[in-house]
Amino acid sequence: MRLPVLAALALLPLAGCATTETGPVEPLCRAPNAQEFEIFRAIVARDRQTLIRNSAEGPARSALIAEDPYANGHMWGSQGYTSGTLLGILSDPPLCVIDLPSATPETQRSITVYSQARYDQLRPAVPVLPETGYQPYGYHRRDYIECGFVNTAEGWRMTDLCSLVTAQSPTG
Repeated sequence: MRLPVLAALALLPLAGCATTETGPVEPLCRAPNAQEFEIFRAIVARDRQTLIRNSAEGPARSALIAEDPYANGHMWGSQGYTSGTLLGILSDPPLCVIDLPSATPETQRSITVYSQARYDQLRPAVPVLPETGYQPYGYHRRDYIECGFVNTAEGWRMTDLCSLVTAQSPTG
């Protein structure tokens, strides 16, 4: 009896958004997994090769390879100004990663990433969750970033360089 309970408890941080009989519940923060940590470390270290290796084929990866100035600004800012960039969010560890619900979790997944301190500031004492499930607290690229992943033949790869807007990105 004890082993199944321990196994279930070990899986709780991976649960993401859940639903109970009373409605949706607030998702849990977790630490970055090994691949996410490698990606975040590469962003902070400006390690373009690691980012390329962890990115799926597509416009965001192409912008990264081409050293596109817009992609560089999205990740690292400009002239020392990092507010609203990936570096700005990731430079205040520890990080709080929240798994977002996915209709196809075996092929696609998305995460929201906060600085733990910022998440704690924004999170209301009594979470208000709409019927549609968890909505991030605060403002995108100021308080948190969202990163999409796709499962490829090589494993999970980042699809969008954490919401880099490209000509092929959906706008909506």
